[in-house]
Amino acid sequence: MLKVLVPFADVDSGERVIRELLKEGPSPELEVELLAVVELVHFDNGRALSRDLAEQASRATATCWLARLGPMLDAAHIPHRSCIAVGQPAAEIEAAVRRTDVDRVVLTAAAPRWPAVQRPITLVE
Repeated sequence: MLKVLVPFADVDSGERVIRELLKEGPSPELEVELLAVVELVHFDNGRALSRDLAEQASRATATCWLARLGPMLDAAHIPHRSCIAVGQPAAEIEAAVRRTDVDRVVLTAAAPRWPAVQRPITLVE
């Protein structure tokens, strides 16, 4: 299996990356991990939220993103799994691209660069 990690901090970036992957054509060895990275929501309509409610709200947002992207991969018969990370997007994505259990990382071109990362990283406009 060729494991491809797709970390993203907004649904539009994630969709651009998925569309690029789909252009590459089907591969029976491809497996995708969608990593939705979302910041902790601190306020709801001007009211401060508790840490638990803030994390629930953040995870709900990421779940909506994944619900939009997963069916794109399903339609192409590409196996995938979805994960959510709550935190600072740059730090969470940096940690993700340094993982050793993936073969390739695909990011949008707007993502920060990490020159010390040794695995293939594909940037998508």
